[in-house]
Amino acid sequence: MNEGLDRNAGFTTTVDSLQDLYSSILEYYDELFPLDEGACDFFLGLKEELRSQNKLPVAPLYRYLGIGCATGALEIKLSGTGFDITGIDRNPDMIATAKRRLHSSFSTTRFFEMSTTEMARYLKKNSFHVIACLDNTLPYIADLTLLRKFFHDAKTLLTQDGKLIIHCLNADGLAESKPVRLPERSSIRVRLSQAYIPANNGEMTFQTSLELGNGKTISLKKGIPIQILSTTKIMDLAREAGFTRITVWGDYRKGNFTSSSENAVIMCS
Repeated sequence: MNEGLDRNAGFTTTVDSLQDLYSSILEYYDELFPLDEGACDFFLGLKEELRSQNKLPVAPLYRYLGIGCATGALEIKLSGTGFDITGIDRNPDMIATAKRRLHSSFSTTRFFEMSTTEMARYLKKNSFHVIACLDNTLPYIADLTLLRKFFHDAKTLLTQDGKLIIHCLNADGLAESKPVRLPERSSIRVRLSQAYIPANNGEMTFQTSLELGNGKTISLKKGIPIQILSTTKIMDLAREAGFTRITVWGDYRKGNFTSSSENAVIMCS
C-alpha cells in the first residue's frame, strides 16, 4: 500500500488488489452497497415456488448458497425464513464482519472464506436448492476457463430442481473498445467511482476509487482484468454447463428485460 499527497485531492492511498480495496472500504461497504429489499422478496418468492413445485404442504429448509456474500446483509436478512444458508466470499474481513453480525439463534446460517474455484471441492454436491451470484460479482471471474468452471461447479452443487440466480449489470451493447463509466455509488460520507477501461492487450480492466469526506482517496494501483458479459454470453455459458431453462428479467420484481435495463436478473435451472 502506498500513500502520497496530491494538493488537489488530499492524501491518496493506492492498493494492489480488489480484495485490499474491499478491506480498506469495509467501514463504508453497506452504505455504498445497501441491502436491496427487492432481492429479499425475490428469494422468498422463489422458495414458495420450489415448495409448490414439490407439492409439499409445509416448506422444508431450502439450502441457499450466496456467492460473494460480502458482509452477509442479504443472507442474514433471509435467516429464519425457511432457508439453510451458506455464504462464501474471498475476503476474510468481509466474512469476519458477516460472522459478527449473526445472531446466536441463526443456527442455520454460516459463512466461509472461500473462492468460486474452491466451492465444488469443499461444499456438498447436489445439495443446494438455490445458488445466488449477485451484485455484478460474475464479471470479476475474468478468465474464461474459470467462468466455465463456475457454471459447471454451480450445476454440480445444485439439486435436480435447483436454481442458479445471477444478478449483474446489463452489458448488452457495451463496446469493449471504449471506456464504460459505471453508475456512481455514494453516501453522505463517501463516493465510489467505477469504470471499465480498455487495456493495451485488448482486454478490459476495472478501475475504481473511493473519495472520503476528508479529501482522502483510496484507489487501485492498476486496473484488474474483467469480463464484459452480455446476457447472451451468460446464457451460452449456462447452457454449455447443462442448464436447459433460462429466464432473464430486468429487475428482482421480474420486470421485462430490455436493452435499456440497468441490470439483468438471470435464472438458470
